[in-house]
Amino acid sequence: MSITLRAAALRHSPLARRMASGAGAYGYAQAVSIGTQLVSLPLFLHYWDMATYGYWLALTALPLYLSMADAGISHAACNRMIGLITQGQKARAAEVFQSALAFLLAVSLLALLVVGGTLWLLPSATLAAPQWKAVLMLLSVSVVLALFCSLAEVVYKATGGYAAGTYLVTTGRLCDWTGGLIGLALTQSFIGVAASMLLARVGYTLLSLWLSQHRTDFLRWGVRQARWRDIRDTAKPGALFFSLSLTNALSLQGFTLLVAATLGPAATAVFNTYRTIARVVVQVTNALSNPLWPELTALKGQQGDGPFWQLYRRAKRLGLLIATAGALLVFLAAPWLLEVWTHGQIPFTATTMALFLLYAATCSATQVPRVVLMSINRHAGLAAQSLLAAAVALVVAWLVWPRAGMTGVVGAMVLGEALVWLTATRAVHRLRTHHPQPTGVAA
Repeated sequence: MSITLRAAALRHSPLARRMASGAGAYGYAQAVSIGTQLVSLPLFLHYWDMATYGYWLALTALPLYLSMADAGISHAACNRMIGLITQGQKARAAEVFQSALAFLLAVSLLALLVVGGTLWLLPSATLAAPQWKAVLMLLSVSVVLALFCSLAEVVYKATGGYAAGTYLVTTGRLCDWTGGLIGLALTQSFIGVAASMLLARVGYTLLSLWLSQHRTDFLRWGVRQARWRDIRDTAKPGALFFSLSLTNALSLQGFTLLVAATLGPAATAVFNTYRTIARVVVQVTNALSNPLWPELTALKGQQGDGPFWQLYRRAKRLGLLIATAGALLVFLAAPWLLEVWTHGQIPFTATTMALFLLYAATCSATQVPRVVLMSINRHAGLAAQSLLAAAVALVVAWLVWPRAGMTGVVGAMVLGEALVWLTATRAVHRLRTHHPQPTGVAA
């Protein structure tokens, strides 16, 4: 009876509704991510051969490093804004927001100047791709504009609209992708795809700014209320978020570039295809962990530690279940997915897929402990050690690829994720030890 009442109460609680809404929004994000990748491969291979597509993947991986240009300030500002709004300090939250915007404007301009100058200085013969300098510049501008869409998402997250913010930023990615496909169909060229993606991103960025401006009556786009002290106070946790973003870049784009440089463009297409299928497990786990973030931040600001750790334990158990069951299901479905998705051009290899799924399951198991630390800006150790683990994994992959090939590269990825998992779980354990749960709080 008590279990039934408890379940009913959970279903009707505001927290459960927000988590369900957030999970639904993240489900939409992952449906877009998975769907665009599933559709992209056969469409690109319809117009290009495998080597050309692999070259395109390597080119697009380079500008994605600019997505770290905000140095983590947006994430750190969001945490601060949630805490301030929870405490009724809306005017201070507005100052923090405009300070983050001022910082983003400055670093975006600087980043584009550096990219433009570097491309101008490099010899045209550096890469074999046609018009590669213009392609990289167009892609770089698109990535920088996406940072402002992410700041628009912060407006929603900080005011209890995690789901709406996720829908906003995800639809932007969908518009980007659609623009790229239109360019592909019309021109079959790298420059055409990049230009079409930029046009779509410009239009959607303007729409995002307009929508977020009408979200509240106190968070406004501008820099008049920007304060140097807010930039400075947000910089330290922001730098830690930046370190985590750099870790993600090394783990994802870094390995793509390494495979392209060592095993060739065709192997890059195979590598990305297998990794995309395996990371479905990670994306499903993130549907749980990402909506958890603002809820944990709010709980830490409002209440004692009991509800915070209670929510963590439930989410961790569910996350581990998703990682295990998801890896098994994806392994069983992978032969059919590869056959349908690639029209038989990329064969299924059980050992390789199992290794990719071990990497994905390990990454999934890290997500909930990682979000716990980030939600309360206690991720200093995680940031430093995760970056070190990603660098170690890349070095190991570079050393083993001549003898072990792609198997060695994926094995190095598993090693890197295992080190991050160990760091995150130990950090959360230490945090719980210093903040023990009060007697009487149910698990």
